[in-house]
Amino acid sequence: MIALVAAAGPIFASAQAPSAKDECANVDLAAAPAQPVPIRYGLTGGGEEPLALLWADKASYPGNGRFYSLEPQKYASNDRMTAAQAGQIDAGSISLTALITGVRVGLDLRAVASIVETSDQDNQGAFVSLIDGGVGDAAQWKNKRIGYYGPNTISEYWVKSALRRAGLNPAEARYVSLPPPAQEQALRNHQIDVAWLSRQFLAKAEKTGGVKVVLRPMQATAQAHPSTLVFFTRQFVNAHPQAYCAWRRDYQKALENWRAGRDGLYAKLIAAKYLTPAAADAGSDGGRAEGGRINVRDVQATIEDMVGAGFLPAARTVAAEDLLMKGYALRK
Repeated sequence: MIALVAAAGPIFASAQAPSAKDECANVDLAAAPAQPVPIRYGLTGGGEEPLALLWADKASYPGNGRFYSLEPQKYASNDRMTAAQAGQIDAGSISLTALITGVRVGLDLRAVASIVETSDQDNQGAFVSLIDGGVGDAAQWKNKRIGYYGPNTISEYWVKSALRRAGLNPAEARYVSLPPPAQEQALRNHQIDVAWLSRQFLAKAEKTGGVKVVLRPMQATAQAHPSTLVFFTRQFVNAHPQAYCAWRRDYQKALENWRAGRDGLYAKLIAAKYLTPAAADAGSDGGRAEGGRINVRDVQATIEDMVGAGFLPAARTVAAEDLLMKGYALRK
């Protein structure tokens, strides 16, 4: 991906008029093909609970096995993008930041739906400090060691946006890149002053005690936005619109079922080995956009905030409209 960015040089996105036409409205979902079309899907392994219902509760989503065959496989973030570039997967989960980079450097992928939405209702996790650590909200983060997941991740954006809104230069904090399981211990060992704990790790830390929530993602940005999206390659959708549209219909049904009866579905996700019992006991996940629809105005406002916070150079952004699969994305 780094090599691609270097080779691509500056690319200035051009805004395009929204496409109101829904191509799936013209796709026949009555007659199934002789064989379902495989959809090779790259998972992150976190936050995709409604999507995971498509195979964990397969009987409720007969499109999987009739029109398409969903083949999920977990990848690390960089490996997932490499697999997409190599044509080894047809779809996958992607952060907004990785999507912007991927589209900008010319990868044949576009967003089609929202998975996790940063909003007032989300429970993705939080930035926390020790109760006796003397560190509060972002206004007190100057020269503090802030744990995050790494450069160009959504967690880095949240930190920089929060600092800017607190009147600080985002460069005034000290960024410490750590994997998710190491954040809590580094905080308790006083190796960092603030840790980013995702939902499962936050629940564990709060049960142990001694930590306090100092900032939620929505407080950091003051702007709702999708933090994880579904992408498909344009090549796949153009070749297999029926399989894609059947998947999309099932995904929206799964979101409805998750919203209506989440607590009763955790057991299926545990049996399918998507979730551990501890993750299922970490509290409501929240942060699901209704119908999986991507709010294009929120995405555009977030891109502008990313530039303002110094997270993305203006010349390395892509207009929100250009991130979506024209005619096929769930949007509002």
